Amino acid sequence: MFKKSLLKSGVLTAILLISACNSTPTIDEMTVRMRNTDEVKILDLRSIKVNNLLKAEATILVKSTKKSISYRFMWIDKNAFQVYGDEAWKPLPVGSGQSGVLIGIAPGPAAETFRLELSSD
Repeated sequence: MFKKSLLKSGVLTAILLISACNSTPTIDEMTVRMRNTDEVKILDLRSIKVNNLLKAEATILVKSTKKSISYRFMWIDKNAFQVYGDEAWKPLPVGSGQSGVLIGIAPGPAAETFRLELSSD
């Protein structure tokens, strides 16, 4: 009886460890914030491969801001390395109290995932 209980416990631990390794990253883990950008709330991040290029979308809500906020996408390969260098910063296309979708398309097929970077002036 003790051996069965121990075996079940070991199997459960292995399953939990494997599932933890394959978990989907959270929005906070996929977002890099520089300076104070707390007024921008990331509602959703998603991606899809289109013609072998990664397309990323971020749904955002801007609470209220008087400063200029910029964004860019960082493209990451299957080995967790940044590829294609840094993109140029783009101004946030929505104003205070508005929501919108930020869209980025990887410059090449090596990108497997992304990070959204936000910065304020």
